[in-house]
Amino acid sequence: MKTILAVSLVTVLSAEGPWASIQLVQNGKTDYSVVLSRNASPSEHFAAAELKRYIQQISGAVIPYAPDSPNPPEKAILLGESEATRSLAISIPDEYLQDEAFVIRTVGSRLVIAGGRLRGTMYGVYTFLEDVLGCRWLSQTVEKVPRTSNITVPDLNIAQKPAFEYRDVFIREAMNKEYAAKQKLNSANAGLDASRGGGIAYYPFVHTFASLVPVEKYWDTHPEYFSMVNGKRIREQTQLCLSNPDVLRIATETVLNWIREHPEAKLYSVSQNDWYNNCQCERCKAIEEEEGSPAGLVLRFCNAIAEEVEKHYPDKLIDTLAYQWTEKPPKITKPRHNVRVRLCPIFCCEAHPYESCDAPENKAFLENLRGWASITDQLYIWHYNTSFAHYLNPFPDFRQLAASARLYKKMGVKGVFWEGSYPKGGGGELACLRAYLLSKLSWNPDIDADAVMKSFCDDYYGSSGKYIWQYVQLILDKVSKENIHVKIWAAPTDAFLTPDILTEADSLFDKAEAVADSPEILSRVQQARLSIEYVKLMQPILRNEFKGRENELAAKLDAFVEKCKKYGMTHISEGETLDSFHARVRKQLIGG
Repeated sequence: MKTILAVSLVTVLSAEGPWASIQLVQNGKTDYSVVLSRNASPSEHFAAAELKRYIQQISGAVIPYAPDSPNPPEKAILLGESEATRSLAISIPDEYLQDEAFVIRTVGSRLVIAGGRLRGTMYGVYTFLEDVLGCRWLSQTVEKVPRTSNITVPDLNIAQKPAFEYRDVFIREAMNKEYAAKQKLNSANAGLDASRGGGIAYYPFVHTFASLVPVEKYWDTHPEYFSMVNGKRIREQTQLCLSNPDVLRIATETVLNWIREHPEAKLYSVSQNDWYNNCQCERCKAIEEEEGSPAGLVLRFCNAIAEEVEKHYPDKLIDTLAYQWTEKPPKITKPRHNVRVRLCPIFCCEAHPYESCDAPENKAFLENLRGWASITDQLYIWHYNTSFAHYLNPFPDFRQLAASARLYKKMGVKGVFWEGSYPKGGGGELACLRAYLLSKLSWNPDIDADAVMKSFCDDYYGSSGKYIWQYVQLILDKVSKENIHVKIWAAPTDAFLTPDILTEADSLFDKAEAVADSPEILSRVQQARLSIEYVKLMQPILRNEFKGRENELAAKLDAFVEKCKKYGMTHISEGETLDSFHARVRKQLIGG
């Protein structure tokens, strides 16, 4: 087995020596043991079990436990802070003992993996298994574990900490506790339990004005609590009148109740409803004009709630959005230290790195990003990575994703939420590849993204991987070379999905299917191909160019939907189930 260190992921600390390679397993046997602190956290206990399990899978060797003591065995793997690790008198900077950071070191004949007790030691174990021993966790159901009867561990002096404190890949294929822990995600949506260190939880998650001051409860007696638009208070699709002191009082009481009822959460959302109609009453309008943006009024409102929350719950945070009508930062008000703003590039072109794209929406977003970064060092991002109108539509954003992660790190962003195809059934376009890449970028934006994607294609698709990789490059090159802009509502009729691209894509998928190493890999290739099948099916339908082909296309639609269901898909878009899509399009074609 070849051991590979991903150098781009490694920070090398000053050597303390003496350094020597370790023969961890020889001929399927080991004389090493695992040492855990007597006070090890749940995730450290789990990490120890995972380390033992994977080493046994790799080599057949069963590593026993040894008790913690100031005199650990000469041949030992020391996990977490313990009497044993302290006895070695190694110097570990405090920053690498924080919640999610870790070090991996060889010290003489011993191996030390130690970090933050919440998730750090666990992340260190998974990093050792992945970067040193060669394990790969490609999806919730597909992993690659090398097989060898000998494991030699080279000299190691690794230290890592995450680029972002909050890392949430909101793609169904990543929303699983086993996958999220292995990929070092701390998503609130992956079901991370105590044994995996939990996650960063929200309550509620977003768009909460309607819950803070419910229109059903207050409209009849207090319409002044809600938005004035064109001189009239509105009930439907309303926001809140944020300059009204009673609204602030009620909302603050609501948030305090949320905290009491849901103490497991770290962040509590005070954020606009998912539409426009911000209040234009005289007081709200005056503050908006003073601030140069409606975001100023929202931020004053959030800051006031956060100030009261801090008096009772100093460890809790308030979260809000810079989204649609609040994307532009205010001139005067800055977020309090316990307020997180999630900036949302909802209107951007996703086909090109934002900093090099000439789309005016991207230039506007960059200006807003710089503005927010100048007034808070606790900025979060809500980044989009799919067509919400067509989950299976090819979405050529991979180069942009890598560039955006680096951009966010450069601008001091502290957390990123990557929203993609999230319905329960999953199955969005290249979802496993996208989830894998975003997981890696969330931990370290400076990785070689192309190398990560190519390696994934080779591991996940086997001999077919080179053709899947070529297909990805085909679509990316098309939008890049021809400067074609792609938004988050991309459709099969978009400019980059030309006949020549579809023909070349079909040829690549034919080759990929022909060389598939197994029925399982053939199935993965055919799932990836659904995107091109969807485009070819929908182009004539969306263009209303199917006269004389109604029955042919209806039969293709039936077969296509059955394929999607085979892979567990439940939704064709954010707003439509697969069954509803099937019935609607079939009726469009042949009536009934």
